[in-house]
Amino acid sequence: MAKLPTGLWSRGTKLIGVASKVALNEISSRVKTWEDEKTKLESKIELAQNLVKTMSELKGASMKLGQMMSMDLGDYLPPEAVKILENLHQNATFLPFNEIETILKTELGEKINDISEISQEPIAAASIGQVHSAKLNGKDIVLKVQYPNVAKSIPTDLKLLKVILKNFSVYQGKDVNLDPFFKEVEEVLLKETDYENERAMLLKYDEAFKHSEFIIPQVYSEYCSKKVIALEMIDGKKITDWKKTSLLGERMTLGKKFIELYLEEFFTHGLVQTDPNPGNFFITEGNKIALLDFGAVKEYERSFIDGYRQVLIAAFENDRSSLLKISEELAFIDPRESQEVKAIYLDMMEILAAPFRQAEPFDFSDKQFFEDSKNLSWKLSKACKFSPPPKDLLFLHRKLAGVFGIVKRLEIKLVLRDYWYLVERI
Repeated sequence: MAKLPTGLWSRGTKLIGVASKVALNEISSRVKTWEDEKTKLESKIELAQNLVKTMSELKGASMKLGQMMSMDLGDYLPPEAVKILENLHQNATFLPFNEIETILKTELGEKINDISEISQEPIAAASIGQVHSAKLNGKDIVLKVQYPNVAKSIPTDLKLLKVILKNFSVYQGKDVNLDPFFKEVEEVLLKETDYENERAMLLKYDEAFKHSEFIIPQVYSEYCSKKVIALEMIDGKKITDWKKTSLLGERMTLGKKFIELYLEEFFTHGLVQTDPNPGNFFITEGNKIALLDFGAVKEYERSFIDGYRQVLIAAFENDRSSLLKISEELAFIDPRESQEVKAIYLDMMEILAAPFRQAEPFDFSDKQFFEDSKNLSWKLSKACKFSPPPKDLLFLHRKLAGVFGIVKRLEIKLVLRDYWYLVERI
C-alpha cells in the first residue's frame, strides 16, 4: 500500500527528479565509446526500473504512458527495459481504504448505505483508478473508483514525460516526431477519466452485444457518478492464468473469438474498445470472453467504416492505384505528398494485407512481420510533410495490434484468410 501523490507540485517534483537522472545519463552516454555498450545498457535498465517505480507511484498519465511504451514502442526499447515496463500492467500500488471510502461517500451520498462488504484492499489497481469487490442488496458487484486529481494532472505529467521519453534514446538516434504518440496518450487518458462517458459506452456495448456470446457486465447506473462505476461481478480468469491449463484446441478457438470480436466491434457496431490491454478481458466458464473496461471506447461513423472497408479491399487485391485514390479521398494520405512518401504508404498497406491473403496459417510470433510493419509506419510518419497521422487509424490499428498481441500470447497460428469474408460482408 502507498499514498499516491495527487498534488501537482508533488507529482511534478517526482517527475522532474526522474527527468534529470535520464538527461544526465544521456549526456554521459554520448561521451563514452562503443566499448561501454554493456555499461550503457545496464544504466538504461537501472533508469527503467527507476522510471517504473515513479510511474507506478504516480498512476494517471505516468503509468498509462509506461504501459503504452511497453506495448506500442517495444521494438524501439532494449528488451530488458520492455520487460521492466511490462510490470506496470500488473502493478499493485493502491490507495488506502480510508481514502477510497471518503471518495465513495462523497460521490454516492446516502446510496452508499445500500452497499456492504466493500473489500479493504482492491481486487485490481490500474492507472486511473482501482476496483473493490462489494455487495449491493445481496448481489456481488465491483466498484471502480477513480484516483483524486487524475484528470487535472494529465497536461503537466505529459509535458514532463515527453522530455523523459525523448531523452531515453528509444529511437537510437532517429529523429522521430513523438507528438502523435503523446496526442494518443492524452486522448486515451481524457476518455478514461470520464466515468460518465464510460457508463454510456458500457450501455451501448450491452445493447450491441445482447444477442452475442460475448459477456458485457451489467452496470448499476443509480450507483455511478463522475468518480465511481458500479458493475456486476464477473467470475473469470485472466488470459495468462487461463492459458496455463488450456489445450491447444481451446486456445485456437479463443484466438478466433478475439479476431471475430474485433471485426464485429468495428464493422457491425462502429464501437471499438481501443485499449488492448489483456487485463481488460476475463475468460469465463465455457471459455467465453468477458469485456471488463469501456473507458477508451471510440465510436466510428458509418461513412468512415465503409471507406476503410474499401481501402482494405483495394489492399487485399493489391490494387495500388485504387488504394491510393481511396486513401487520398479519406485523407489517410495527402495528395501533395511526394511519390516516395506514397510508395512507403502503399508498401505499408501491402505488408498489413499480406497475412489475410495467404492460404497457410499466419504465425503471430513472426518477428519480421511486426518489425517490417512498425518500421514502415514510423518511416512514413517521419517522411510525411502534409499528412498528419489520422487519429481514427491510430486508435483502430492500435486495437488491431493489441488483438494480434493477445493471440500471440496464446501461441497459436490461424488462417486469417478465413476471416476475410467478414471484412467484405459485415
